[in-house]
Amino acid sequence: MWRHLSAIVCASLFTIVSCAAPAGTTPAAASPTANLGPVAGTQPCASGGLIASTLEVPAPTTAPAPTTAAPATTAPPPASPTPTPRPAPTTDRVGFPEGYQTAYKFLYVYDRMDAKSISYICGNDAAASARQGQAFPYGSVLVFESWRPKEDAAGNTIKDANGHLIRTTLNAIFVARKEQGFGEAYQAFRTGEWEYVAYRPDKTFQTPPQLTASCSSCHQASNQARDWTMRAWTLPFTPTRYAAAPLPGLNEISLNRMAFFPSTVTAAIGTTLKWINSQVDQTDHNVAALDGSFNSGVMKPGDTFSFTFTKAGTYQYVCSIHPDQMRARIDVK
Repeated sequence: MWRHLSAIVCASLFTIVSCAAPAGTTPAAASPTANLGPVAGTQPCASGGLIASTLEVPAPTTAPAPTTAAPATTAPPPASPTPTPRPAPTTDRVGFPEGYQTAYKFLYVYDRMDAKSISYICGNDAAASARQGQAFPYGSVLVFESWRPKEDAAGNTIKDANGHLIRTTLNAIFVARKEQGFGEAYQAFRTGEWEYVAYRPDKTFQTPPQLTASCSSCHQASNQARDWTMRAWTLPFTPTRYAAAPLPGLNEISLNRMAFFPSTVTAAIGTTLKWINSQVDQTDHNVAALDGSFNSGVMKPGDTFSFTFTKAGTYQYVCSIHPDQMRARIDVK
């Protein structure tokens, strides 16, 4: 469901790409189904639910004294032209979910070993009342926290006793809300009656609502049959409510969270690279070179594709099913 912290992250609740609303924004009035009371068998979002997700509290730090910047000696380069935004809501009707850490129910955790991120997802009572295989009721609000995991001095991620990444720094809070009549502003990028927003931890916009077509277009990769959600369609109903994306091996590239990882690879002539489509997202992809030199065809979840590079050069490629989100490069030397 939720796609990245930037354009990649919003792609997965909101994939991974980004969205958000100003501090103090009042949430849109909930539909009559929004307040359903406590849901049996779920835990508050902050509790970690069934998997006791590890959260490390950082030690207090002393902020360094501010420094005075030296005056600029040269004129800044001219700004790049601003692209015309795609259709999206012009106002935030989602609203920052005040108090969600205790009022909402934990749904699932998704560890990204490859991108070094942790997706921690919870929902309000309406969202938590959804049954597997059924659309989320109106009034559902899904919250997707994106965390930086704990690392050692060498930059390697550290796992807890359960083999899960440890949350350290909260980077962004993505929110999706489903209400009657929502979503129309996205036009061709509409995903039913969901609207999306992302906030920084201080509740300010990470991206204004009018740029959230990146979120809806990413969720189109799911499809209407899953109510436009990805992992939220399956993981909340598993015993552990947990999944992880493993690191790809040598000369491997993963297709996961609406992104190729790694997105840039340097390889020697004669190298065979292997692409692996994640089974967790349950989304079809492909691997298509812009110069036509290779094309995997449709890759179902779990499928792989291999190609041997026999000539030096730079190979730009995309998932032609999701070209806005999934672009990458191979440098062969």
